[in-house]
Amino acid sequence: MNERELFPSDTAVTTQLMFVNFGAEEEKYCVKLAAELRNQGIKTEVYPESSKMKKQMSYANAKNIPYVLLIGSQEMESGELTLKNLDSGEQTKVKKESLFSLFS
Repeated sequence: MNERELFPSDTAVTTQLMFVNFGAEEEKYCVKLAAELRNQGIKTEVYPESSKMKKQMSYANAKNIPYVLLIGSQEMESGELTLKNLDSGEQTKVKKESLFSLFS
């Protein structure tokens, strides 16, 4: 199938953004936001359980996910979310509303 290029071109595209799971309250917030992003065509996933940060980051690296979103109680209150670029290691604060334009 590879030789004949029979695979759809978008099958190589994986998750663009993963939400780190810090706990039950944060997970609820992330699941809702992930659904909004998916509705905009942005490929997202929420890590399925609250685990150590190292385990979640290793998972994202193994799947070649370029960005993770860190949302704790402080971020939920302020509305400024922490976006981490896994290639560069750079972390920036972004408003929830600007996520849509960053990945479009």
